[in-house]
Amino acid sequence: MRKQGHKKSKTKSIQSVWPIQAANWDRNRLKAILKSIQGKKILVIGDVGVDRYTLGIVERISPEAPVPIVWVQDEKFKLGLAANVADNIQALGGVPLLTGLVGSDRTAEDFRALLKKGGIQTSHLIVDKSRRTVLKERIVSDRQQLLRVDYESLSPMDPQTEKVLERKITLLIPSCDGVILEDYAKGLLTKALAELIFSVAKKAKKRVAVDPNSKTSLDFYQGATVLTPNTKEAEKLSGVRILDEKSLIQAGTAILNATSAEHVVITRGKDGMAIFSEGSSTVHWIPTYAREVYDVSGAGDTVIAVLSLSLSAGASIEEAAVLGNLAAGVEVGKRGTATVSPEEIRVAMEFFGAMAV
Repeated sequence: MRKQGHKKSKTKSIQSVWPIQAANWDRNRLKAILKSIQGKKILVIGDVGVDRYTLGIVERISPEAPVPIVWVQDEKFKLGLAANVADNIQALGGVPLLTGLVGSDRTAEDFRALLKKGGIQTSHLIVDKSRRTVLKERIVSDRQQLLRVDYESLSPMDPQTEKVLERKITLLIPSCDGVILEDYAKGLLTKALAELIFSVAKKAKKRVAVDPNSKTSLDFYQGATVLTPNTKEAEKLSGVRILDEKSLIQAGTAILNATSAEHVVITRGKDGMAIFSEGSSTVHWIPTYAREVYDVSGAGDTVIAVLSLSLSAGASIEEAAVLGNLAAGVEVGKRGTATVSPEEIRVAMEFFGAMAV
């Protein structure tokens, strides 16, 4: 576990090694990690909701206003927000323990039905009748998203609900193998709740992987084991605009020092991942493994699911990041938020020849 206290900045001593060749990774070792993640319990804490895709055809413009008329042909419902992370864990062979807030509405019923269909427990959800269950509806025509409609409550949860959530989390953390905190800035995460999560996890010796939100103050995350911001989030959290290698190092180091995290993994899309680690003078780079990019939504959820499972199985941060990037490369080739199986990761591994000893 991490040492206590604030670390001195290591910005000047960190040197980037661009690139680290993929051939450095051991194929057999990564296959063993994929086997070891089976059955690992990961507690997923965060805002939850439903993604609804309304699919249709546009043949004419409305006579009422200059907008297209969509002739609806199909509707698809998927698990959204932190629930998509739980879905990824389930698909990878892990056991997600999902806790978040839902309302007392039709969307909550649809949400529970989706969880049950995916084999994910619903018993850890907390009902707050004053809130509406998050629903994101996307209107799509011929693979082109025309409009997104969000139904959600953004106000902070009331103190009584927060106490119920705190008790739930305190009981669940010791029974799991790892914790994921998904912050979508929709009212669930408070400073007090974040402090509780990190405190209980530290006592139970559990790693906490955090998908941060740029709208949340960086000090909320002090105590995390690993943070996984994307480039835009890293810029806003650090206050450094990432334009080149030097500014990337400045941003990553700033986040690492401010949070006292063991690792900061900045996900950079087609530019792969940059890994900053406590006590290390090297920035590790992991390339992107993607054959075809169709839809990048949900890729971050896949990465943090694989990362947390892999770390819980004894992987190093570099090994976990390689597996996460392989999984993300598969996910972005699918429409919308999607899950990835261990077999798909193994196939990607062979395709790229990424793990030759």
